[in-house]
Amino acid sequence: MADTFAKYHCNYCEEDVNGLRVRCLECDDFDLCLQCFACGAEIGKHRSGHAYQFMAGVFQDTGNFSIFPGQGHWTAREEVRLLDAIEQYGYGNWEDIARHIETRTPDEARNKYISSYIDGAIGRASWKPALERLQLPIEHTVPDTGPLSPTLGSSLPSQPPSTEENTILGYMPHRDDFEREWDNDAETTIAPLFIHPVDDEDVDMALKLAQVDMYMRRLRERSRRKRVVRDFQVVPQFFKKEREKAQVPPKKKSKDDKEAVAEKLRTISQFQTASEHNNLINSIVRERELRTRIRELLRYRRNGIRHVEECHEFEVARSRRDRKKENKKKGVSINTSLFCKVML
Repeated sequence: MADTFAKYHCNYCEEDVNGLRVRCLECDDFDLCLQCFACGAEIGKHRSGHAYQFMAGVFQDTGNFSIFPGQGHWTAREEVRLLDAIEQYGYGNWEDIARHIETRTPDEARNKYISSYIDGAIGRASWKPALERLQLPIEHTVPDTGPLSPTLGSSLPSQPPSTEENTILGYMPHRDDFEREWDNDAETTIAPLFIHPVDDEDVDMALKLAQVDMYMRRLRERSRRKRVVRDFQVVPQFFKKEREKAQVPPKKKSKDDKEAVAEKLRTISQFQTASEHNNLINSIVRERELRTRIRELLRYRRNGIRHVEECHEFEVARSRRDRKKENKKKGVSINTSLFCKVML
């Protein structure tokens, strides 16, 4: 009976604690009031980093107290439910969040989270500043961001501004469409479809939905190809090369090593940016040059050459020997042809 009316006191400020208190789980019989606990009080063997537990008074509920006084009188239980709901349902789903809290409306939940955890002291201390002002988290309830969304290409480079180039491409900048799109006949898949809610059976409905799904896949592929063209700026590079070709007279030449490598790596260019792809090609060409040079140096070493000055003399002697071999082969072939003519 005596424990029922027992009073607890704060071991730091020595004041009586009638309501909620904090008990240290690592120190024996050590309690703190909420004010001293919030200040990080340390005394004796107790440290602010020790594990702790909230202890309620005899006739007090552990969650029925306010953490932020004067802000709508939100209890600790409501604060915890708000944070749990934000983590579970995501920022912006205020209807689900309010149902999870059970005692607040969607508007109250939204205003509370923004005022306390974004614009308040907790938000300023926990959110990393981005430029001059923190922006609100992205709402999960915004309109569709699928392949036909108007925001799909907002962060992508713009198409070439030249009217002449747009005319050649058949590109309409205001609509972000071409006169002839990739897979231009995709719409014919769903053009004759018509849903009859009464006459259609489940099998017919499933087949029509499958055709719609096939159409959406083709639209996504069309959108992906547009995105690749923008990200890698294929169109400006194409017209730039065409202008350079028009200025330079045509020359008959075989593909050099760099062009051959670029031709082989064309299929993987869509997975890299333009600078990354060029760096990869230059690195491979440089590697081949180094391998060729290493083979030459090893050949010099096998022939007993130890100094760079001797390489020129070795190459001159080797070319002389090669010419002698070629002349000897030509002489043998000429003698053979003459002998055959004489015999005939």
